[in-house]
Amino acid sequence: MKKIQNKLLITICSILTFCSVFASNGNVDQDSVKVSKTNQKEYVPYGIQERDQVSAAIFSISGDELRTIPTSNLFVALQGRIPGLSIVQLCGEAGGTTNLYVDIRGKDSDKSNKILTIVDGVEREVADVDIHDIERVSLLKDAAAVALYGMRGSNGVLMVTTKTGFDGKSKIDISVNHAFETPTRMPEMVKAYDYVNMHNQRVVNDYRALGEEVPKGLLYSDYEIERYKLGDSQEFYPTRDVIKDFTKDFMQTTRANINFTGGNQQVKYFASMGFLTQDGIFETQDFDEYYYNNQERTNRFNFRTNLDITLNPTLVFKVNIGGYLQSYNRPYIKKDESWGYLIGKLYETPNNAFNDLTPGGEVLTKQNRLGFRPKESVYAYLNRTGLVHESSTRLGNTFTLEQKLSNITPGLKATGQLSFDVFSNSIANRSRSYEAWEVAALPGAGGIDSLGYVQIDGTSNSGLSDKQGKFFSYMYNFRGQIDYARKFDKHDVTALVFFERQLNQQQSYLSTNYLNLAGRVAYSYDKRYALEVNASYQGSEQFAPGKRWGLFPSVSGAWIISNENFMKDNNVFTYLKLRSSFGVIGNSVYNYGGANQYLYLTTWHQNSNEDQLGNMDITWEKSKKTNIGLDAQLFNALTLSADVYYNKNTDIIIDKIATAPGGFIGLDKTSGITPPRNLGEIENKGFELFASYNKVLNNGLMFTVAGNVAYNKNKQIEMGEMPYDDTYAYMYRMAGYAVQEQWGYLTDGLFQSEQEIIDYGVDYSIFGHNPIPGDIKYKDLNEDGVINDKDKAPLGDEQIPHINYGIQLETAFKGFDVRLFFNGMANRQVYLHGFGRWSNNDNFTEYMKGAWSETNTSATYPRLGNESQNFVRSDYWMANGNLFRLKNAELGYTLPEKVVKAIHASSLRLYINATNLFVTDNLPTTDFDAEMANSNGTNYPIMKDFNAGLTLKF
Repeated sequence: MKKIQNKLLITICSILTFCSVFASNGNVDQDSVKVSKTNQKEYVPYGIQERDQVSAAIFSISGDELRTIPTSNLFVALQGRIPGLSIVQLCGEAGGTTNLYVDIRGKDSDKSNKILTIVDGVEREVADVDIHDIERVSLLKDAAAVALYGMRGSNGVLMVTTKTGFDGKSKIDISVNHAFETPTRMPEMVKAYDYVNMHNQRVVNDYRALGEEVPKGLLYSDYEIERYKLGDSQEFYPTRDVIKDFTKDFMQTTRANINFTGGNQQVKYFASMGFLTQDGIFETQDFDEYYYNNQERTNRFNFRTNLDITLNPTLVFKVNIGGYLQSYNRPYIKKDESWGYLIGKLYETPNNAFNDLTPGGEVLTKQNRLGFRPKESVYAYLNRTGLVHESSTRLGNTFTLEQKLSNITPGLKATGQLSFDVFSNSIANRSRSYEAWEVAALPGAGGIDSLGYVQIDGTSNSGLSDKQGKFFSYMYNFRGQIDYARKFDKHDVTALVFFERQLNQQQSYLSTNYLNLAGRVAYSYDKRYALEVNASYQGSEQFAPGKRWGLFPSVSGAWIISNENFMKDNNVFTYLKLRSSFGVIGNSVYNYGGANQYLYLTTWHQNSNEDQLGNMDITWEKSKKTNIGLDAQLFNALTLSADVYYNKNTDIIIDKIATAPGGFIGLDKTSGITPPRNLGEIENKGFELFASYNKVLNNGLMFTVAGNVAYNKNKQIEMGEMPYDDTYAYMYRMAGYAVQEQWGYLTDGLFQSEQEIIDYGVDYSIFGHNPIPGDIKYKDLNEDGVINDKDKAPLGDEQIPHINYGIQLETAFKGFDVRLFFNGMANRQVYLHGFGRWSNNDNFTEYMKGAWSETNTSATYPRLGNESQNFVRSDYWMANGNLFRLKNAELGYTLPEKVVKAIHASSLRLYINATNLFVTDNLPTTDFDAEMANSNGTNYPIMKDFNAGLTLKF
């Protein structure tokens, strides 16, 4: 790990050194990309500030930079591009943030670490916004940046600002692209012949461990093995490639967007429409008897209209309306199950599985000697169970009046804003049952190969049945705001105060309300010194009367050193700013919208036992955030930004103490749940670096080199934990460890012989049987001669990387442009388990062919087994989850102006690009993408895209 960190540090230092040397080269046009030190604007909560006045930790990226990633999910496009924003893609299915892990500066809470997402000043889902509509994305990271969000801002804020019109000639922007998608990785299952041999080996191992004889019929015979080896009897001894049989080589996605921008002094407008159609990975077939469309497909139509209407010289009316219509179609699969269930069935179906249909066209179930789930059939789930059709509609509306009050005093403005969002979702399930058959020995038949088809009792074909489901939610937000901005000679003063109310309603749950009275005062002197104070006084009915309101203040300052007299006219620093901030922010998004929304209330089961014991003193979690940052520009070309931060999080809600026995007075007799209390304390710290070098040479060659890296680490200080006694190797399981710390057994290789097991002399009875050669050797940490819970040790905090980084390379010359973007994760561990990792499922991967056996005692993979103690959480299955990915590569060509004028256009650019083109990692197997390696193997695979498109502007 240290070697990887050192390599990463050397790489970053090398880039910065290269940039500094190149910037001093006299052959470079030093004025070609000169950045103004003044009049640059930054989007901040509830307003806009000049760059010199900003003292908060805010990182912004333009929407146009994100358009190179062909995705419908903004978070996927942002991955690796913003320091401090950690995004891990957990699966590749098209959809929302449920497929992603997202945090800002790590985990400040073990309960809810959900970040706040803001679109045009209102809390909304940013994944729903078409990337073509985005003007700017801003990440708000420290207390000064998020204080106005009060008890909702502790976990950080991602703020999206959509495009608006302007006073000038209208512009039309058309973008169309088509992509072919294929999984980055899929598991490589063993061939039929290898499977039957490995199956026999596994069964023999299991019964040896149990000390029993193998029952008749569980092993494949020599005759059967020979059939699979020769492949000469495909009807009853098939040799298949099951994954290939049921998945496509390529899926297809088409995206199109057209937007219009322009206006005059009276009306400025931005209007956009976008369309997406996307296939799924699974291959389905028409079912003639009951014709229905069960093919996986997503169709989505996005729309947005932003209007600024000047009613008179002092009054502006703004209308922002945006949303989408989406339809999603897929096979029914099974009641309450989705793709994860089907993918599990696909991966566990071996390549000697029987054919899909009988000669009469009825469903054949898969072959399984162990007797598991005899009615399972991947083919049937895809083609004979019906379909699911889901329709979703989301509409977001914001109406704003801005009234200048210069007649009272210059720089004064009043704003009233009303937002109303609605979301509805309807699901139609049209399901049916199917007649299932299996291959079996026919009654009365003789001979070694007397197989035929037998119907499974209790199965039959049925017609389609309908079931409908609906979901809705809505939100309204009202804000009244007063702004003041005035310059007096060298003094620059801005201020705002506002009142805000927001209500969220989901189905029949009680609504969630927030009331917020907040304000900001910012002062700067001579563009050298800046001071800002923010405060939010916010309340929520989630807490008991008398405990519902809290004050959330912050203070920040900045020193623009480059504007000092002693720094002017220097040849190195064209901009240099030092900033710092401190504040106290809250986190109240605990079980939002669920049954435990009101933790101060006591609720009851129907059997009169307590469901939840309330605590009238429960309050929001608090985070004291400290940040120190530096922004710099060197040689008018090299931009640098650095931040270090420390968050002390207190009043963490502890809702139960795992070691408290049930039956205490005031405790639920069955669960032992204690009343929730604000007992916890967690610290969270880290740093972030960003560097960008941008130049245009005298010959017209332009290039950009940019990189960012962020490091984060958390630790639980106090979690209200009752310690174990001194017979445990570790008395605490939370205090002193990371929030996501995993616990399990430490190991010492594999047992190589029966004698070694005897000499070890440790009791393994907790697993139900003694070990045999090839099993994992667990360490008896407390030295009591027994392996059990008392021997568990910390294994590391899995899945979430401590280090995230990104590297961007761009160049352009005479109409051609090339873009490369890499992202990576380091100091990350993953827990390899489930399908494709463990041999206790009904299939084997090529990786498992290297399992331990009497003839392969040097193996690192344990002996094959189903009833095995090897498949419990231990450091044996914790792996290095570091990865480095070419996230995007693009080649484009912009046609000469004289050519596009022939079609009365201003610009035409053609491009090809690829996403997730390759990834390198340190995993022992390449069966799954390293980013989703921590899953149990049944997640929808991550996709790589090969994309071609054009952008036409008028």
